[in-house]
Amino acid sequence: MAWERTWLFRVRDCYLVPWKLNEEPINVDEIPARAFDSTEEKDRVAAIFEPYNNDLTLTPEEDAAFGRLARERTARHPLRTYLLLPLARAFTMWFTPRIELLPFSGTVFPLLQSWEDDRADQTVTLGLFFLNIVYVGLAIWGTVRLWRRNFAARPAAAFLQIYVVLRTTFLTTLETPEPRYVLICFPAILAMAAQVFVRRPKPA
Repeated sequence: MAWERTWLFRVRDCYLVPWKLNEEPINVDEIPARAFDSTEEKDRVAAIFEPYNNDLTLTPEEDAAFGRLARERTARHPLRTYLLLPLARAFTMWFTPRIELLPFSGTVFPLLQSWEDDRADQTVTLGLFFLNIVYVGLAIWGTVRLWRRNFAARPAAAFLQIYVVLRTTFLTTLETPEPRYVLICFPAILAMAAQVFVRRPKPA
């Protein structure tokens, strides 16, 4: 898991390593290139997975080897592990369309290829992506508006924002950054977004 935190930020990546662990062989060539800082490092990972793929059991020694690899990668690029990847996980969780129960792939990139493969699918996926942006944008706008207009409501607004930030921060530390995990924040998001449409009462 420590090694995965140095490169994994999308749910689709979970299907390549963590959700296969101790059940299926893991193909190093299917793992994204960002998981390796060099060809030598990729060869090290392949060497660790070679005995694992024979018996589909990750031994404590193999697990420890990934721990050493994680420490080396973090030492080389601490900002990547502690800042950039958590930010990428947060962005992905908030703005990835939640289409698990819908007949759509959720695939956007590569843009041209996805458009040629299924235009309706990509149109819906992009529409849901921009809808997420609208929700979050309205929530930020509504929070600022409420903060300026209603001094008494500031503690409530601050509480909701702190909750959303803390929960998002916590979710970036989980093994699988699934977009559905932020759905519990949406009542707060919708409540603050609604403040955009509240009219200022007219003076008596």
